[in-house]
Amino acid sequence: MSEAPLFQNLVEHLAVSGRLTGKEVLALRQQVFPDGVVSREEALAVFRLDHACRAKDVDWTRFYVDALTDYYLWQSEPRGTVSPEQARDLIDHIAADGRIASTSELELLLNITHYATYCPEDLAILALEAVRESVLKPARAPYGTNRPPSVIGAGDVEIIRKAIYAHGSEGGFTVTRREADLLWDLKDATAAEENAPSWGDLFVKAVGSHLLFPRPAPKQPELAAVKAREAWLAERRGIGQLLKDMGRATRRLDIPLGEAWRALDVFGQETAAAEAAKEKAWLENAMAREVIDAGEAAWLIERLERDGEHDVLEAELVAFIEDNARSIDPALKAYIAGQ
Repeated sequence: MSEAPLFQNLVEHLAVSGRLTGKEVLALRQQVFPDGVVSREEALAVFRLDHACRAKDVDWTRFYVDALTDYYLWQSEPRGTVSPEQARDLIDHIAADGRIASTSELELLLNITHYATYCPEDLAILALEAVRESVLKPARAPYGTNRPPSVIGAGDVEIIRKAIYAHGSEGGFTVTRREADLLWDLKDATAAEENAPSWGDLFVKAVGSHLLFPRPAPKQPELAAVKAREAWLAERRGIGQLLKDMGRATRRLDIPLGEAWRALDVFGQETAAAEAAKEKAWLENAMAREVIDAGEAAWLIERLERDGEHDVLEAELVAFIEDNARSIDPALKAYIAGQ
């Protein structure tokens, strides 16, 4: 914990100046992290400086994400989780006007949802809404302002994947109803022929996951919290690098293209391979036991009928369900047969 008077004086001086140099960011880091604990006072000071200072050194985002991730994930019990009250507090600070306005806020949000062992769905939804705003209204988005509108790029797909398959989100490897609705709305609002090839696969599997796979009750063993914090410390630069690379891509006007993103390895090959293997094993296990019940069938039929048109991704989703569901509600079977 920082020495209170010295820290408060430094924060006050910087807030009034409206500027954060690399030297000043280093001074803040030395004040906040000497004992490895970020207090409530320090977290509030970080939020204050982020809002008060227009000119920030590039090192600020790393400090901002480190300090606030530490505060929300590791300084309360059970460690590694975000309570509903904490989630509301975080949203109030980074989205007071209902939206994410900067890449540092988005990086913090993705960092917390990715490394938490449990957190409320509202955090993942806020990240997805930031992606939707970037895709549909790039002029006022937190990232990707220099991009063609209504086109989902490969970088967007990776952010969406991190949000909906976050280790700590309420759905875990599954997808909630709110997430599925948001993804479907995004599909309907974008130019299908120009979207990244990876988008279609994510949409089909994510919405299919929502319909097919149950959500287990969240668990918080202490060992999981320890391992989650170790992973954060080892890999935490990955999300920030993804957003930086997306910024460079939008300046080159090539964000919709997929080739450049296939070469990116922002989280490291071992981490990516381990996550892919874990997801595959989970999906294989879930597919062996799931059904489409009456409520799920009614939701899917309503979504398919909402705009009166049926596109390629909707056909692929229906085929995915037919291939993987152990049983399908008769109403949906009849609807599919009539198409």
